[in-house]
Amino acid sequence: MSLPIERMSLLSLESMSTSRGSPNPRREEDSEDLADTAAYESDIDTSIDYDETTGIATFRSGMRYSVHGLDTGTREAVVKALGTSSKLSLRGCSPRGQGYVFLVTETIEHHVRAPYASGPYDGPSCSCRQEEMSVGLQHPCRHTLWLCDQILSQLVPLPGDPYTWRIDGYTTKHGNVCDFIPDFHLDVLADSLHCEIMAGESLKPRPHRVQTAREILATLSGDSVDQYRPDLTGETVGKEVVKEGDLEETIFRMLLQNDSLLAYFLSSMRSHEPLNPRFRRFRDRAATALDAFDHYIKASDRERAELSKDPQWCYKTFKDISEQIKSIVIYSERELDDFDRRAAANTLIYILDQVVSRNEDHDVTRTRSDSYRLGDTQLQNARKFNLFNELVVEPSHNFILDILDELQPEIFNHLLADLNRIEQAIVNTNVPRSYLDKLSGIISRLRNAGSRSGSEHAEGSKKRTSQDNNHSAKRVR
Repeated sequence: MSLPIERMSLLSLESMSTSRGSPNPRREEDSEDLADTAAYESDIDTSIDYDETTGIATFRSGMRYSVHGLDTGTREAVVKALGTSSKLSLRGCSPRGQGYVFLVTETIEHHVRAPYASGPYDGPSCSCRQEEMSVGLQHPCRHTLWLCDQILSQLVPLPGDPYTWRIDGYTTKHGNVCDFIPDFHLDVLADSLHCEIMAGESLKPRPHRVQTAREILATLSGDSVDQYRPDLTGETVGKEVVKEGDLEETIFRMLLQNDSLLAYFLSSMRSHEPLNPRFRRFRDRAATALDAFDHYIKASDRERAELSKDPQWCYKTFKDISEQIKSIVIYSERELDDFDRRAAANTLIYILDQVVSRNEDHDVTRTRSDSYRLGDTQLQNARKFNLFNELVVEPSHNFILDILDELQPEIFNHLLADLNRIEQAIVNTNVPRSYLDKLSGIISRLRNAGSRSGSEHAEGSKKRTSQDNNHSAKRVR
């Protein structure tokens, strides 16, 4: 059984920051709240002060040690170990054989410099190789390989066959993964990886982070998200984590500020379909694309000129999400369990429902770039945008339905009412007949699966009742 910290290392960018807000400038009004926290952090700091002149190392316990008397090789190794920036903690101990085993965990932060386009580096470079005086990475370390995988896994579908690594740690098919980030958008990537954008001062956590934390606590409390603790908005981030007399807000603040804790909660609550960490990122990305589409439609002509998340970006985002989920269902190395299958179906039907609800034509015109200066009212680039038409009506493939078709109907027959509602919403539209037939076929299979399940349940109940009557008759005699 893997340890929690091992599982968390697979789910979040721990190396960027264990506590998300710590590297950022603090607001002045929060300085008093942070005083005690800073003192506490210094108490658990396990860094070691080493004076090269005297050769004395001072530990946080107050104990002091000298490296004098060690042979040259041992002294160099000890000095290097003392200079390694890390945090240590004792997780436990147990007797083993003729001795004892102590479980010591270590957190070390590494900075991976990932070049973009024609940057000064040939490939990613990691701070773990600072002693190597080469520009760029000659042999990839595990930190760069892991980071490149984290990024690439958000950008492309799972492959049918393994990708081939290059000497710099990128793949031969994709090259520098950072070249894809501008089009993908860094804020969307940060949301998918549950990490903070650390450039500049962040006064508030990202909206998806707040929503996820609220959903976790609402689920544990048995309340609906809309009705649960409307005062938990993330406005207090940056203040002391612990709030006296309020356990829920304390945990809420922890979920907003600690990437590992959030990943651990999501991993532990994967049976709740909307929170399943494997598919939650797609739900959040879809929500981002929906918000961007709605914002673009409502924006003024001047505002649209500044928006990089335009309808074309939204269309591509939904198509990419569809392809990625399909690849997980088909090509996942380990077979999906029922938790993941239900989460996949839940996410897919959520996306389809949202797209169908936006079946409306929007006539958008863009003013020439120089018309603001010249006062010209001439319009150009008149476009008609319709999210439903672009994703469902126009494509030759069956958007969303082709993936649902790969899932057993028993997995998502609880979503039958949603699919019925979607069918009623599109039956009189210009959607292709083949799409309606595909949807009707899926709904029929769900109904049959529900009927079989109901019959089996009724038969089992009848059998148990008959057995109970027999037992009762025997007891009467």
